[in-house]
Amino acid sequence: MSSPRKVGLFVAFTLAVIAGMILNFSKSKGLFSPSFTIRIVSDRVGGLKAGAPVTLSGVPVGSVSGIDLTEDRRAVEISIRVLRKYPIYGDAKFGIEQSGFLGDEFVSIVPRENAKPQLDEGAIVRAETPFNLQDAARSATALLAKLDTAVDRINGAVERVDQTLLTEATLTNLAETAANFRRASSEANATLSDVRRLVTNNSPVVAATFSNLASLSARLSTVATNVDLFLAEQKPALGLVLSNASEAAADLKLMAADLREGRGVAGALLSDDSLRRQLGGAMTNLAIASSNLARFGILYKPPQPKKVLTNQVKYTGRDPWK
Repeated sequence: MSSPRKVGLFVAFTLAVIAGMILNFSKSKGLFSPSFTIRIVSDRVGGLKAGAPVTLSGVPVGSVSGIDLTEDRRAVEISIRVLRKYPIYGDAKFGIEQSGFLGDEFVSIVPRENAKPQLDEGAIVRAETPFNLQDAARSATALLAKLDTAVDRINGAVERVDQTLLTEATLTNLAETAANFRRASSEANATLSDVRRLVTNNSPVVAATFSNLASLSARLSTVATNVDLFLAEQKPALGLVLSNASEAAADLKLMAADLREGRGVAGALLSDDSLRRQLGGAMTNLAIASSNLARFGILYKPPQPKKVLTNQVKYTGRDPWK
């Protein structure tokens, strides 16, 4: 075999080995398998690079074929190649994730309900904004600053509490308060024990009292029943009494009217002044007579007044000298 042919065979063998190695170590499996392209629009690409794998529920199904800006230069368009044997539906969730904390980024596809049609060649979908470690670090820095401020405020509050509340006088008062509360609780326990002992010792008296109260209540109930029966039996008589009282009240009203108008003997006495004076004099004489009868008896005769002769009285008898 001539030398040029050997060189040619060596070169061909070398190229075949290189191609095999490329196929073996390439991240895009199935280089010659049927596939289709999907364009993913995202706000930023992060650390994603061309050739990064594409996974469907964690299973590699393709690779990133290209990354470029959109026409308006306000977003990033990521082109991925997906093997045709893995259908992707329109309601699937697309995102850029990272393997590990500092690992390479890849495109993740998570299927949902498969309710929308399958994506075909050139389909455009929207991806969720990938996690940005720098933004998280800035947020963490701001959070740490706020935590430092909060810690400073807490330290100030603790210092003020220590200076104002946790003084020696306050702690002394607190200890005295605790001692007083302990004494009060002991006295309360003693009082409860006394009350319990009193109730225990006087339980027969209390039971007898309640028994008497129950008996009295039964008797009162019996009396009330008897009163109800008596009222029911005497209801006609009570009605007659009330009727008579009503008639008597009417008669009294008529008598009062007669007295005011001067009708009858009583009315005449009230309206005639001379008759009223005569009746008054008769009552006076009757009182004097009854008094004399009581003092001197029924045969008493009051003495007659003696007549006194004066010069003005002329003797009308016979003259003895004639």
